[in-house]
Parts: sequence; C-alpha cells; structure tokens
Amino acid sequence: MEIQLQSFGARLRVKDGLFEVTVPDLSGANHHVTEQFAAHQVRTILLQHGTSVSADALLLALDNDTEILVLDAFGHPVGRFWTNRPSSTIAIWKNQLALSQSPEALQVAKTWVEAKISERLAYLRKLKGYRSADKRLLIETAETGIAEILSRLHTLSTRTPAAAGTLRGLEGSAGRSYLQTLSALLPDEYRFEGRSKRPAADLFNAFLNYGYGILYRLVERALLLAGIHPYIGFLHYDGYQRRSMVFDFIEPFRIWVEKTVFQLFTAKLPSSQHLQSAPGATGGVWLNSEGKQLLTDALHTRLRKKKKTLNGKRFPLETFLLDEARRFSSLLLGQKVTSPAAPALVPA
Repeated sequence: MEIQLQSFGARLRVKDGLFEVTVPDLSGANHHVTEQFAAHQVRTILLQHGTSVSADALLLALDNDTEILVLDAFGHPVGRFWTNRPSSTIAIWKNQLALSQSPEALQVAKTWVEAKISERLAYLRKLKGYRSADKRLLIETAETGIAEILSRLHTLSTRTPAAAGTLRGLEGSAGRSYLQTLSALLPDEYRFEGRSKRPAADLFNAFLNYGYGILYRLVERALLLAGIHPYIGFLHYDGYQRRSMVFDFIEPFRIWVEKTVFQLFTAKLPSSQHLQSAPGATGGVWLNSEGKQLLTDALHTRLRKKKKTLNGKRFPLETFLLDEARRFSSLLLGQKVTSPAAPALVPA
C-alpha cells in the first residue's frame, strides 16, 4: 500500500511502532483525521509540498525497505531516501556506464522504442473492433503509417552517426499519429491538439501527464531496486538532473497509462472540475486533488489486476515491471538472460 501526504499540514509520525498520519482540520473546528498503518504493509510513502515527516518515521521506513519519495506538483519524484546498505549496485553502475558509451547501447534503446510502438499499434487494432466504419477507416490509415515506421525501425542500423537522431525522429512521427488517432476516437468535448506537457493545455494531457508521473516513479523505483542507475541513459540525452535511463526504460510501459486514461475518458468520468490553473502559465492546467485521486485509483487497479505472462508464469503489472528491471540488471552484469534487451510484452 501507499501513504500519500497531499493535504497542506499533513504529517507522518510513529506511534506504538506504527506509522501515524494526521491530516489537520484547517477550518479551526479541530476535526483532525488520524490513521495508523502497520510498517510492513506500507511499500511507498509519497510527500508533497506543505507536508512533513518525522525522523522516526524515516528510520522506520528504511528498516522496512519502504520507499520514501518527495514529489513535485506534477507527481514526479524530485528526491528519495534510501538505505546505505551495501549491494552489487556499484558493479552494475560500472557496466551500465561502459555500455552507455558503446554502439550496443543504442540497439538496446531501439528495442525499447520498438516495443512501445508495437504496443500502441496493437492497442489501435483492438480499438478498431469497437468502432463505426468511419472510425475504423481512420484507425486503419494510422495503422498503415505506424506499421511502416516500425518496419523502418527494424532495419535501422544503430552504428551510423545519425542513427540516434533518426530513431528519435521515427519515434516522434509514430507518436504524433497515435495521439491524433486517440483524440479523434474520443467524444467531441475531450478532443485535443497534440501533446502538451508541463503544464498541459487540455484535460486529456493533464491526465496523461500525471499518469506518466506515477509511472516515472514506479520505473525509477524498479530500476533502483534492481541496482540500475536512473541517470545513465542510452538514448535520451544525459544532463544535469535528467533521469535518462528512466526516460529510456519507461518506453514500453507507457501504454499502461495511455489505456487507463483513454478508458476513463471514453467512460466520460473526467471533467473540468478535475483541473486547476497551473501557476505562471497562461492557459496551462494540471490536475487537482480529486483528479489525481481518480487517475491514481484507476491506474493502480490496472497495475494490480492486469497480468502479463513471462516464462509460463503470470504476474501483476507492477511485479512484471520489477522483474523486467532485474532482467536488465542481469544483462548489465553479463549473466545469461532470455531476450535481455526486449521486454517480454503482451497486451495488458
């Protein structure tokens, strides 16, 4: 389970060996809300602006291998607490850095991009079965273009100087076609004009951005638990405070967020009441607490209930993600793994 401290003044302490969360009543009526949680049941603690946590709670979390993240307004992790216990992490980091400077790194990244595009293409084909003739034609047109891009990626040599730029260009073209098609399949009031990030320009992108934020922190957690450095990437540019490997490794798993958000919108659950204006950005929006809760509940339900098959066994998506990170760390350590570069993805 997760403990999310979002309300201003919310605080996390320890009492009788349990985590205790207090949400103050800011109206002055003293109707404070207090809940307690067993430490071994808490996997993640999420802290946002205006909340606090005691040193005792931090120590209890570290003793129980509980992840502690500090989030920005978009739900993206900007810091985390972790234990200093020794592990094989240094050996993995050394090999990861060495691989990042070789042509093979781009080949691994290309496989992740291909997996993302393949998943999106499969989703469009699934949606086609539930649409009218004109919408099916629209999907088929997008299918043809995206399949052609995927074919070009398959044959792209990663050993040429321009390979990385070509890869990004093909990825961007496929992404634009995919999102344009999703927009056209939505009810009229939800349609949007392309991708907008920080902040979003519309309701759909606001949900998509926050969903990706949740996925970013899950991917970063999986990488860290597997001993992989989140800042040493293979495709995305390295730079100050850029989690390049998180941006690389997340690609095949973005579809989980996209399916969740699209299904919420086709059910007409989101509305403008789930938005608030983004500070300092004319026309920019992000999700308010109600919108965040709607998406968080839907996405975590998918991650718990939907399953993938790997080596004959079925795993919840959140477990599958961690297993994929561990398979990647085995690759970095030079151990034998099955299809090490390509996630064993099936629709979910």
